[in-house]
Amino acid sequence: MELSVRCISAAETRQLRHRVLWPHLSSPEVCIIDIDDREDAFHVGVFADERLISIGSFFAIESPRLLIRPQYRLRAMATDPEFRRMHAGDSLIQFALQELRLRQIAVLWCDARLVAVPFYEHLGFTKFDDVYEVPLIGPHHFMWKEV
Repeated sequence: MELSVRCISAAETRQLRHRVLWPHLSSPEVCIIDIDDREDAFHVGVFADERLISIGSFFAIESPRLLIRPQYRLRAMATDPEFRRMHAGDSLIQFALQELRLRQIAVLWCDARLVAVPFYEHLGFTKFDDVYEVPLIGPHHFMWKEV
């Protein structure tokens, strides 16, 4: 199975957001991030034989926890459970880092679910030790990586 990676629309992310990240919401149509359509936003999709299997959304948002500027934030990254361990997430992050380099961004950061921390560490992200609760979702670590 061959993987391909490309930018996609925010609307294309909603089915996977709903199924993998936010099943507690009523439908895919409400799986919207209020800044999905900002001019600086971009969304990445990984496809296996043209089936969308992994998504991530990227926004020009700075965290006061980091001194390095400029920054982008990764939100709503998800991979279809049927396609995990195929390196789709790795491909997505590598594609996004290339895009961020073109935009001359210095650092990428995210709020990582505890289950995803090893994935991000494998990609060279650093975590802060504190754990905090994201309402309705669960415990997270703040993680970041220089681009």
